[in-house]
Amino acid sequence: MMIIEKSLKGRNMHYKTNTYTPSENNFPFWSRGFSLLLAGTLALLLSACGGSNGGNNGIASASKAQCTLTQAEIDALTPDDKLPAGCEFLEVPPIVGLFILGTEIDAAGDLKLYVNGVKRNGTPMTLTDFERAAVTVDGVTVNRFDDWDVDDADGDVLSLVTLADYSSSISLADLQGIGDLYDVVLDNARPGFEAETINFSTNPEDPYIVTKPEPLPNESSSWTTDLAALKDANDYDAAFPRVNTPLFDAMGTGLLGPLDSINPLGDGLGLVERNRPATLLMVQSDGVDNASLTISENQLVLLMDRCHTTPIMLGTFQLDTDIDKILEGRATLENLAGTRGAFVNALNASFLEAAITPFAESLGNLVVFTLYKHTNFAGTTVRIEVDSLGASATEPFDIDGGCQI
Repeated sequence: MMIIEKSLKGRNMHYKTNTYTPSENNFPFWSRGFSLLLAGTLALLLSACGGSNGGNNGIASASKAQCTLTQAEIDALTPDDKLPAGCEFLEVPPIVGLFILGTEIDAAGDLKLYVNGVKRNGTPMTLTDFERAAVTVDGVTVNRFDDWDVDDADGDVLSLVTLADYSSSISLADLQGIGDLYDVVLDNARPGFEAETINFSTNPEDPYIVTKPEPLPNESSSWTTDLAALKDANDYDAAFPRVNTPLFDAMGTGLLGPLDSINPLGDGLGLVERNRPATLLMVQSDGVDNASLTISENQLVLLMDRCHTTPIMLGTFQLDTDIDKILEGRATLENLAGTRGAFVNALNASFLEAAITPFAESLGNLVVFTLYKHTNFAGTTVRIEVDSLGASATEPFDIDGGCQI
């Protein structure tokens, strides 16, 4: 089991399910009406936001942009609107790439890889696309039917966590929009998947991390396959405190269960211990962590890599005039996405939804590749490519419930 160094500073994090008591000390929400979007400032911010194929997407360069839209006008923009000249950089391409959401070795000794993807034209990959995939073992091509095959995956192989940043630097419009985005993800996943929703902020000094839906009778966690309950959990919670950002601790909670002085390694109810082979973590945040006490950014990256968890990091525009802080947050989200996952950054949740929808739809096309044991995959790297988009998996392929290696 991976050991996580504790840095609790004498305090325990507070966990609740489903509801919060409002505090009169809650930090007031910052209006998006202030004049943040000066053309030069925005150009500086977005000029660093390049895109790449295979999952790590940003925003196209704005180094030549002279966009005169006000912040209120940008808040109201949707991907269906025709953008004025000079504002084309506000468009956000969809996440593109092939993703291995998990692996396992079945009772017959064969290797199973759970895969979804989005083609370069922004449409979800289908079983037909995967049937013409190129599969290699240590760089050597193996043949379909003789060495491997692919089929639709069942829905009950996927565990999913969605996280929403309720800190004061996130706009109300974006929080409401991210709930709608997560509804799209849930609606498209195959029936039988399980999930939980996590909201996070501070109230007013200690980290508060809420897992939803609340535990059902005779259950000890908020994990459920109840689609209606999960969608209700995505609704904006007006009673939730909105101050600082315990991003890392919230992600650690999603992966390991609540982290505190009693359970420094979680309570055994996290994503990596659900005993389903495919795992997905979707996180919306501006990326600036200023309240985590238990787990670090680098520990999260290592944990997700060791546990074969795919992170999809969704960046929303930070309400801060400090450009260095904005760029720091973006870099954090990109680092957390790593090579297994993806990062996409947008100025409002409407553009995020457009960028994520093809990926969400691809979850409904989740497939399972089976490499027969005679391919001698043990101790090697297995790679799957479709139309020059690919992903690799390496040992250990059979991740146990405690994510031990």
